[in-house]
Amino acid sequence: MNFLIAYRLLFSRYNLSFISVISKVSIFGLMLGVGILITVLSVMNGFEKELREKILSFTSHINIYPSSQVSVEKLGKIINVNKSIQSYSIVHRNEVLSSSGDAKNIPVIVHNVNHHLENKTSEISNIIIDGEFRLLNPEDIIIGNVLANNLSVNVGDTIELSNYNNIYKQEFFKISGIFDSGIYEYNQRFVYGSDLALTSTDSYTYIKLKLSDPLDAVNTSKDLFTEHGIISSNWTETHNALFQAIGNEKRVMFIILMLIIAITSFNIISSLSLLVLNKQKDIAILMSLGFSKITIQSIFLIQGVMIGIFGISLGILLGILLSSNINEIVVSLENLFNISLIAPDIYHLDLIPSIVLMSDIYKITFISFLMVLLSSIYPAIKAINVNPSQSLNL
Repeated sequence: MNFLIAYRLLFSRYNLSFISVISKVSIFGLMLGVGILITVLSVMNGFEKELREKILSFTSHINIYPSSQVSVEKLGKIINVNKSIQSYSIVHRNEVLSSSGDAKNIPVIVHNVNHHLENKTSEISNIIIDGEFRLLNPEDIIIGNVLANNLSVNVGDTIELSNYNNIYKQEFFKISGIFDSGIYEYNQRFVYGSDLALTSTDSYTYIKLKLSDPLDAVNTSKDLFTEHGIISSNWTETHNALFQAIGNEKRVMFIILMLIIAITSFNIISSLSLLVLNKQKDIAILMSLGFSKITIQSIFLIQGVMIGIFGISLGILLGILLSSNINEIVVSLENLFNISLIAPDIYHLDLIPSIVLMSDIYKITFISFLMVLLSSIYPAIKAINVNPSQSLNL
């Protein structure tokens, strides 16, 4: 009965036109706020997943440093015992300057590795876009596509690396492959060379480990220290600032877009308050028929809930629809305004990733519904203060 009365009072054709307009604006505002919020969070979830996968496919899951006093022989035994570790690669890391006939002194980070160990530990062989992953000779070198463009070189060309500290046996190297990691910074600065090119391999910069499950990196790192006294870092630590920044951006966007829903809540207060003024005689009649104040109050709370249910439900449908078609929408906007919203040379994405998480929908629905419910309290209190005798002109 209360739901039927609430519905008829809210959507009565005898309501003043501006009350009907405000009610519709409230529903539309809720729909827009919830829909945009779901879309933004879904796109950010997609970007975070893509970034994590690109980083994990290119960098190590765990790094062991020389301070751990672990020998290669001991590490081999640990790997055989620890089922979570798949393979390892010994890395000699140096920062040098690269030059070609067309460009001079471009800073790069060279990772000198063993061809076979690196091939088992990283996914670099799967991201080669020109040439092949080959580090079998001292002069072999693999560079990123951005660096190749900066140096104006291709597979088979020769580049020079500065050798001030006599790190390498030679200064000129032949490009055997060009990779595209999907991350601009890696493509611009990372270079892979063979450890055969080094004058000495007695010391290494770090040993990187590949795990069966990258998400188990924290526990594995702790086990290495507890059981073997090995000091290491894992990918969650080395890229912690990046993923924290993404998390902070998601929280900030969530708060900003929730303001749209908060503004809509004020519209609900206005529309229901005006509805109370317009329906004073109806309220007085209900009181005369014996309806209690709690019942009257619940009727106007139900009206707020109805607005919330309509708006939030439509918003969820809108958010899922936008998230599912976000790539087509962005392409249409780019063509319409002749702009590039997602720079392909930076993000290396063919499609804009979007992942709708049910946890996000639950959280958005709960907070939005709570705001709507709180906004309905004031008009409901105002409704029970109506004087029946004055409203009926008795």
